[in-house]
This record gives sequence, C-alpha cells and structure tokens, in this order.
Amino acid sequence: MRRLLALFLLLGLSLAQVRFLPAPGLEGAPGAYLTFSLRVEGKGEARFRLEAPAGWQVLSPERVALLEGKAATLSYTLRVPPLPAGTEGKAVVRAFQGEKEVARTEVALRVLARTEIALAAPANLQAEPDGPFDFHAYVTNRSNRAEEILLEAEAAMAQVRLEPASLRLAPGETQAVRVLVQTEGRLSTGYRFYLKLRATPKGQAAARKEAGVIVLFRDLLAARGQGKDPELTLGLGLALNLGASLENGVLQGSLGYRIAPSLSGALSDHVSASATPSPLSGDLQDPLRLPQSLTLSLKGEGWEARAQGGRERLGLAGSFRLEPVRLSAEGSYQGAALSLRASAVSLDPALDLQGSLGTQVGNAGRQEALSLRYRRPLEAGLSLGLGADLTGQQGEGYALTLGLQQSLTWQSQALELVQSYAGLPFAGLHTLGLAGGTRSLYPLGLRGSTSLALGTDGLWQNRLTLYYQPAAGAFLRLTGSYRQQGGSRGYGLAPGLSVSFGEPGLYTGSLGLGYGLERTLAGDFPERDRYEGTLSLRAGAFGLTGNLRYVRQATPLLEGSLTLQQALPGGSLEGRYQVKRGTDQDLTLYGASWNWIWTGDLQSRLFYEYRVEEATTQRLGLALYRRNFLEPGLALGASYTLAFQEGGLRHGFGLTLAYAQALTFTTPKEVVDLFGGRKGGEVVGQAFRDANLNARLDPGEAPLAGLRVCMGSACETTDAEGRYRLLAPAGEGRLRFPNLPATLALAGEETLEVRLNARQEKPLPFAPATSLTVAVEDTGTGAGLAYAGVCAQGPVTRCTRADVDGKAVLGGLFAGSYRIYPDARFLPEGYREAEAREVQVALTGNPGPVRIAVSPPRREVEVTYTAGRLSLVAATDPSTPLSGAEVEVKALVQGKAKEVWLELPTGPVPLLPREGNLYAARLRLFLPPGFHTLTIRAQGEEEAEAPLFLQVVAGPLYSPEALEGPKVRLALRFRAKEVALRGETRSFALKSEDGYTWTGEVALSPGRHTLWVLADGETLGPVDLSLPSESASQ
Repeated sequence: MRRLLALFLLLGLSLAQVRFLPAPGLEGAPGAYLTFSLRVEGKGEARFRLEAPAGWQVLSPERVALLEGKAATLSYTLRVPPLPAGTEGKAVVRAFQGEKEVARTEVALRVLARTEIALAAPANLQAEPDGPFDFHAYVTNRSNRAEEILLEAEAAMAQVRLEPASLRLAPGETQAVRVLVQTEGRLSTGYRFYLKLRATPKGQAAARKEAGVIVLFRDLLAARGQGKDPELTLGLGLALNLGASLENGVLQGSLGYRIAPSLSGALSDHVSASATPSPLSGDLQDPLRLPQSLTLSLKGEGWEARAQGGRERLGLAGSFRLEPVRLSAEGSYQGAALSLRASAVSLDPALDLQGSLGTQVGNAGRQEALSLRYRRPLEAGLSLGLGADLTGQQGEGYALTLGLQQSLTWQSQALELVQSYAGLPFAGLHTLGLAGGTRSLYPLGLRGSTSLALGTDGLWQNRLTLYYQPAAGAFLRLTGSYRQQGGSRGYGLAPGLSVSFGEPGLYTGSLGLGYGLERTLAGDFPERDRYEGTLSLRAGAFGLTGNLRYVRQATPLLEGSLTLQQALPGGSLEGRYQVKRGTDQDLTLYGASWNWIWTGDLQSRLFYEYRVEEATTQRLGLALYRRNFLEPGLALGASYTLAFQEGGLRHGFGLTLAYAQALTFTTPKEVVDLFGGRKGGEVVGQAFRDANLNARLDPGEAPLAGLRVCMGSACETTDAEGRYRLLAPAGEGRLRFPNLPATLALAGEETLEVRLNARQEKPLPFAPATSLTVAVEDTGTGAGLAYAGVCAQGPVTRCTRADVDGKAVLGGLFAGSYRIYPDARFLPEGYREAEAREVQVALTGNPGPVRIAVSPPRREVEVTYTAGRLSLVAATDPSTPLSGAEVEVKALVQGKAKEVWLELPTGPVPLLPREGNLYAARLRLFLPPGFHTLTIRAQGEEEAEAPLFLQVVAGPLYSPEALEGPKVRLALRFRAKEVALRGETRSFALKSEDGYTWTGEVALSPGRHTLWVLADGETLGPVDLSLPSESASQ
C-alpha cells in the first residue's frame, strides 16, 4: 500500500505544472558560504522553499516566481556548519502552488576539510639569568578533522626543547607543550631574550601559526619585594670554590672565595642609583684581596652621572639634556695622565650636528682634539655630510693635524649613490670614493664601489658585484675587483651561491658555497685562491651545522668545523669536530657531550674531548649543577675531570658552593625628599559599606574587598580589609570605581585634590543606591530638550546630562526625598526652569520617568526682514565641535558689508570673503564643553549681528588613542607646526605634509608604552603604544 501511495505521489509531481532541472552537488569547508542556482520550468505562480539538513544555515529560504513556460533561475545561499570532514547531507527544495506541493528536488551537500590551528604562549616572561627555565604553550586543533602538528622553536644563543615535538589532536582538542630553554653563555640582569614558536599541521604549511615570547632576565629574589615606594636592593653574592688535582701520586688542593656586594634602586621617583664595588676575594696564596675599584652611578630624567675610582685611577662622567642639545662631559685621572672630554649632540630634528672637544696631559706632553660632524638634507633624496677633525700635540714643538670628511648621498626608490672624500690636506693625503647600486637585489641587483687614494704610492681599488635570485631561497652573486698601486696591478673574481631549502614542519636547511681568486697582472701583489662552504640542517630533533674554509697561498690555510646535535626528551647529545691548519696554533679537536636536565633544578654534563695541538691530550669529565639547593638562591656544583696527557694521568676534582641573596627595602623618606621626592601624591583609605550614611565604619558594617579604585591612569585594588593605597599625579582628580556593583554608590565627594609629595586620608563609604529616569520637556515645543542638565538634590546631590531625546538617568541615589530640577549650567541661553518635582526615592519600586519642564527664552524683540538692509546668518562646520579643535565658521551676508567678524572672549576674529556673499574663517575654538551663544557681526553702511549657537563637547584632539609601532600615524583635529611623542626619557618627532596627518617611527623596547602627544608645545593627552614582540631585536 505504501509503495502504491509513493507511486501516485511521484506520478502526481511529474504531471504538475512545475519541473526542476538537475542541479550539481555542493561542497565547502566549515564557515564558507555556498551559493547554488536551480533551473525550474512551468506555468503560473509558484512558491519555493529550501530545507537544509541540521546545522546548515540558510540565509533566505523562501522564493516566489511567476513561470510563463520558460526556464527560470532560483538562487540560494547556505553556510557550511562546523561538522567533521566528509559529512554528507541533502538539501530539499520544494515547490508549492497555493498550499499544494507540486514538485521537489534534492541537492547533495558535502563538508570539506578545513585546517586551522591555534598556538598560545605567554607574550612576556621573567627568568633568572643562570640556569634553564621552562614554560608551557598550548596548541588547539580548530580543524574539522584530526591533525598531526609539528612544533619548532627558534632562538639565538639558546637550546630549546619541546616536549613533545609533535602532537596528534582530535578536532577541538587542546594540549600543552612544555618549552625547556637552556641559554648559552653568561647573561646579565636586564637582558631581553626573544624566542619564537611555530606550529605547523603536517603537509599544510599555509596553516602555520607562530607565537613570540620575550623573556626578561632579572634577579627574581630582588623582584619579590618590589612595591610602589622607591626601593633599594642590597645584593650579595657569595662563592666558595674547592679544588683538588692528583697527578703522578702528588695531591694538590685549592681553596678560594669571592664576595660581591651591590646596591641599586630608586632614590626617589626622579633619580635611580647604583653602587658596585669590585669583589672581595682570596685563596690559599693570597687570603685577602680587597676590592680594587668602586663604581657609582646616578640617573634621572634627561641626565646621568657616573663615577669610578680605584688604585691610582679616578673617572667622572655625566650627560644631561638642555633642549635642544644633549651635553656630555667626562674626565679621568690615571697615574700621571689627565684627560678631559666634552661633547654635544643636537636634538633638533632640523639640525643634525654633533661635536666634541678633548684634551689629554701626560708625561709625553699635551694633546688636544676637536671633532665636528654635520649632516643636512638638500632636497628629495639628496643629503650632504661634512666632518672635520683638528688635533694638536705638544712635544718639542706644537703640531697641528687637520682631517676633513665629506659625503654626498643620493637615493631614489630604486637606486642609491654615495660620493665621499676623506683626507689630511696639509699632509697631502686624499681619498676619493664613489659607491652605489640598486637598492633591491630581487630578482637582479648591482652594487659597485671605487676609491682612489692620492699620496705616496696611491692606491686605486674597484669592486663590482652582480646579484641574481632565480627563485625564492636561491641567491647567486658574482664579484669582480681590480686594484692598482704604483707599478703593481691585480684583479679578483669571486662567485658565490646560497640556497635555503626545506619542507615546513619536516626539515629546513641552508647551503652556501663560495670561491675567490686573486691574480697579479704586474708587480708583487700576492696571489691566492679561496674556497668556502657552509651547511646547516635541522630535521625535527636533529641538527647539523658545518663550515669549511681553505685558502691556497704561499702558506695554505685550512679551517673547518662540524657540529651534530640530537635533542632528547630530557636533554641533548652533541658531537663536534674542528680543525685548523696553517696558523700559529694548529688544532685538531674531537668532542662529544651529553647534557641532561633532571627533575627539579638538577643538571648534568658528561663530555669527552680529544685535542691535538703541540701535544696530544684527552679529557673525560662529568659536571653536576643544582640550583636552589636546600633553599632558594643557593647553588651547588661538582665536577670530575680525567685527563690523559704525555706526562701521565691527571685527576681533577671541583666543588663550588654559591649563594645569591637580595634584600629589598624602602628608600628612607629623608633620602627620597633629598632627591626630588615623589612625582605625585599618596591617597590612602578604607572602602566599606555605610548603611547609616555616617561616613564611619561602625560595628556590623563590612569592608569592601577587591574593589578597584582609580584616579586617572593609576588604579589599585582594596585588600581583604578594604584598604587601598593609591599613588596619583598631583592636581585635582576624580575617583572611579570600575568594578563597583550598580547597587552601591559613594556617599561623599568623588573629586579630590592630590598634593604633591603628600599623603592624605580618603575614606570611601558606600551605601545601597538606585537610579531614577528623568525627562526634560521644552514647554515651547512639547518635545524633549536635547543635552539639558538635570540635578537631584536630597541626601546626596547628583547631576547629569540628558540624551538627544531629553531623557537622563540619575544614578547613585540613596533612599530619601529629592528635588529634581533642571541644571541651569547646561541649558541653552535664555532657557529657565518652568517646573521642578519633589520625588520620594526608594531602593526598589521607583516610578517611571519623572518629568520636569523648562521654558524657552521670552520673545522681547520682533525681527523683520527688509530687502536691501544688511543681515546675516551663521553656522559652523562641524556643527558640534570639540573643545580645542579646529572649526570653520561661515556667515552668509545679505547686503554690502565692509567687514565681518566673530566675537570671542579672547577678541574678534575676522571672517574673510569667499565666493558670492559667503564669509568664512578656520580657527581653533578654545571654549569649554557646554552650550555657548556667540555673536557674528557685519559692518557696512549699517551694522548687523546674528547669534551663533554652539554645543561644544569634550573629546580627544587626535586619533587614534592607541597605536601599534614602531611606525605610527596620528591625525589631529587642528593644523600644527610641530608634533612629537614624548616618553619618559626621550621624545620622537613626527613629520607631516599638511599639518593634520603626522607620521614617524618610535624606537622603544617591545611591549606597551604610554606616550604624550605634544603639538606646538601643547600637551594634548596620552596615547597607548604597543610594540609587538616581532619587532624585538635578537
């Protein structure tokens, strides 16, 4: 029976007046929009509806078409849902005439694979300078299928291991990766280290993700005590070394110690200082070696001073900024020699000039030196550089030497050319040079140089290099040279090749080959051939680097090295080979080492070394090192070395115990006051719930913990007892509470006068509060009055501004009786209060909008218009200007006017005639925010005036308020002559062609910075600058 019904249904559809033509299937990746078209034939009006499988989003499912016996086209758009790859379904399009279905068709749908991953790592980290450190990165598979993800790390001067080095993640799965970093060499506190992580889906290089991490190396023990007050840190490093050697039955021991104190930190908010003596040390031969030197330094805003003293040596140096010049001076005394030097550098962007003057007095006589350097842009792409050096030396007489330098640089978008001169005119020595070529080396580039030295046996040198890049990663170069000196002439030829290869996620490498020959045409120039090669390969955890250099000459030279590395889950294996031949110290070296990082802070290194120099030695050793041994700051190291040498065996034992501690304490107030005090003032208090509104914390009233208290850009969070301590800039400010619940309000004044270098108490009582909606009505029009001021006076006084419809919300109202009235400060001129309201406010159940009324100005003068008389109307562009921004004032004048001007509180401003009877002027409007009525006057045979109504609002005079560097771009709301971004220690000048749009480059360390926008000496406000980690220097 069912089969019979289906047969009748299909037969009925086939005989219907609507028929679909076959349509191809659709496929796409999740998130993609797919559009398909259906051809349909029939007669009459039909309605079509698309029904998609679950999850598929249809943008518009309904269509209506009038069919007239011809084929029509229907188009639909679907969005692919986030389903697993390979998921199939069918979309059905049904045709209806009236309520009866007359036809249907199906369209096959299929979800394709989409490859997308995410890599998250901390942008900034802190670590101790010595020893390894680790952190975690997180990889997420956002694909709609399982992915195998290969991980890589790139860092200079460090070995980085990833555990694991590859992941297989299901769709939506996230897994952590441990990043273990072992730095090479010795790093100082304050050094910034850049590390880049890469995650690449296997076979999908386009979906690779990268993350940069900036690591700041600092003493974490000292960082624990950092607070808001100026602090000093007393550092103390202790080391005890025990050693013993056993050779030919003879046992020798050694004992040494080292004590290194230091003091550094902030003397005030304006000055920082450091004092570092040389270490106190000793051993069995010399038990007490006292410090030999002491270094002191002071640094403030725009100045710096240093002093260093020791046995028979004293040095002083300092620098300070005296706009527009930075001056430096230094002097030193050592033995019988005294030297003094002063220098100056122009900070004016329009004047690139620097110079120095120095003198030195000693047993050999006196010597003076004067140096000047000047650089000036002449026109687009052309700049001139000049330099002079004058030295004088007193011996049997006084001898002067003058040196001159000059350079002329021309640059275009494609070419660069530099002409140079350097010489000693009175000695007859001169050198002329010319260098230049193409600025781009892709796909072809050419660079060349020539120089001619005039004087004794003048030397003429020439070099020309051709560059060619046939493909990405491949680089060819061919260098030819020619030189001539006296009767000797020679030439050189040096081809080279460098290739980068690899498959992302699998392996990467580079190969470099070079050859050079030097031949003599005449004379006695040396001849030689040079062969060079470099190879680098990295495949997963395996790495290989090698280089070879061979010079065929009278004494052949051979240098080469090969290093193999294999990273292991908890350490690494390394093999090394090095050879030197033809040098003063020939060497053949074979070495292998196994480095391992155990659980915790324990490290070990097992190594073997075979060295052939004048004698052959072999060394086998084991070293153990444990950081934070027993307690933080204490390190223990032990080593054993077995040496095979011609004299027999030698056993070496070593034990090192090191302790580093830092004690941080607040700088005494007397010291802070002596060095300039604080940059702002201190506000302290306690935040609490004040149910009875008596501004005191009574028994039963609870403190508010975790409340953010802000003033300007300074913010602090209250502790468990509701106490806070805020350091804010001096001046009047307003307290803000970003995370305060809407049901609470401050029962007191939010404005506060912060006094410089002073501390004041500010309790913060909060009580339950509510809000009230107020509507301000204009009795003249019956509509709401836009931007009117509204106040509520009762237990507290709250004021606000209405919106464009005349509605305002008064918040922070405590329970009680209030008088709601218009705020005359923010009413248009002439408007006055018509009706106020008395309202009883409760914490819950308040009535709807409270209506108050204002009356428009009384009409006292009837104005009529007479043709031929002088009259005018005025307007501004923009109609609602910002306070301090540039506006254009326009006046349309009827009649003959000799002059038209705008009356301002600072004086009249003339309007200049434009086309027709239009007068206009552009000016900065220094009016405070609010409603203002200005006057435009015109003078002819008679005088006329017109009011100019302005609603001035507050806002920034520049945009954007957040930048990403190092290249920045600012747009001002007015024309300026000079604009700069001022940081804590330096300023960055910007350039502009129209005075409105300013561009430049800011050279600061990566991270977030707050700079101040200065325009023609006026401080406009702060701007947040973000420098991404990719711009960090390695």
